Amino acid sequence: MTPPKASIDISVFQDQINSLGDRMDAGFTEIKDLLRSYEERTRAIEQREAGCQPLITGRIDAVWRKVDDHETRLTTKSQQINALERQVARLAMVYNFFVFVSSALGLSVIALIWAMITGQATVIFR
Repeated sequence: MTPPKASIDISVFQDQINSLGDRMDAGFTEIKDLLRSYEERTRAIEQREAGCQPLITGRIDAVWRKVDDHETRLTTKSQQINALERQVARLAMVYNFFVFVSSALGLSVIALIWAMITGQATVIFR
């Protein structure tokens, strides 16, 4: 009677193997579905990013154009400031000359007035 017992054990094992196979197939199907969903999400993200990339590139290019424009303006203003600085230096020398001449003339007038007050000089009008 042992042979029937062996066939029962084999059929039980076969049932267990079949149920494990079914569970493995279900698990693989679940993993495949999960991988598909990841792939779909990744594709959707890539498509959104692909739509944003030209916009971002355009904005970066606009910023670089502004930076270049500002750099050009800064260089121009720097050159203008240097030119004004040289002109101011020349005007300062002219101003110092006029201050010297004006001071000398003013002191001469004050000396003449003082000499007239003290009687050392006289002015004759004819």
